Amino acid sequence: MATRVKSNRRIGFHIPPRVEKIVNILCLVAIVLLLAMIVLWKLPSKYLIYLPATAEAVNPHLYVAGHPSEGGRGQFLFTFVAEPDSNLLEELFARLNPDASLEAEPPSFSASQYQQENVQLMLSSQQTAELVALCHLGYNLCDTGVVIEQIASFSKDARVLKVGDVIVGVNGARVATVDQLKALITTRPPGTVFRLTLQRGGKTVTVNAVTTKSTAAPYGPALGVSIQQGLAQQFPSKLPIDMKINAGDIGGPSAGLMFTLGLLERLSPTDLTQGYSIAGTGTIGLDGVVGAIGGIKQKIIGAQWAHARYFFAPVDGGNYADAKKVVGHDMTLVPVRTLDDALNFLKTLKPKK
Repeated sequence: MATRVKSNRRIGFHIPPRVEKIVNILCLVAIVLLLAMIVLWKLPSKYLIYLPATAEAVNPHLYVAGHPSEGGRGQFLFTFVAEPDSNLLEELFARLNPDASLEAEPPSFSASQYQQENVQLMLSSQQTAELVALCHLGYNLCDTGVVIEQIASFSKDARVLKVGDVIVGVNGARVATVDQLKALITTRPPGTVFRLTLQRGGKTVTVNAVTTKSTAAPYGPALGVSIQQGLAQQFPSKLPIDMKINAGDIGGPSAGLMFTLGLLERLSPTDLTQGYSIAGTGTIGLDGVVGAIGGIKQKIIGAQWAHARYFFAPVDGGNYADAKKVVGHDMTLVPVRTLDDALNFLKTLKPKK
């Protein structure tokens, strides 16, 4: 009778020593790479990282009393950039991503300060958009000046100027815009004393301010303050038409133009978009001037992801020239310097079929 002889030898898959060595090396490499990624994730980058984000419709972010959203119309889209954590790992991925951009962090950069500043800029942009829309409709609310947003450490005027001051005059000359202020200040060398007329806390005050040499190009005379177009008086406690913009967790001032257009669309009896999806970007001043923004490349890409047919690009700061380098054939760029430029273009559109 035939029987099976028992054996202590195990039956299994035998890995050749050479293959086992390769597997061990690969495992070691994977562990090293994982540790390296963790280290890179923990180490801060010296760059701000910009990535595309899909454009969003303006209309859902607006409330206008007595003017509900109407169906059957086109839409205005506002664009923004995604900003991942500023660490060396994200910087590495960004350098490998053709859609990403890197920008050197400003000196004495603070992530929390940057976030707070962006929130404040968005709030100011929303308020300005509301006023500009109402002023376009004939309300007299846009008495302008130049708001001091931040005072640099190198400024010689930190004791006489305050954040929130509105500069409305220089040596007796009326100042309504940022360009007017710069034109008056840069006519004299650094160290010149200027008599500034300010609106502060509802009162008019006069101070003597001394210019210093700017730390940034073109290195001319400067007050050493961060400024923007603003109101000579405080933002009205009550508007003629109750309206509100809620941008959620999106910061920065670059949606000003599109918010203004969105409000005018809501208040218009006709469809300003003529049925199209129209994206864009640009700050808005109380004088209707559209200002330059950052991340134009990423915003163009985000608008194309959202299938926008037209895109308003600021001429200021080279934004329009940069946008032409990346825009696709399915979206038309429209250069704008002012709100009127955008509105005049909209008048040329024929209804979408």
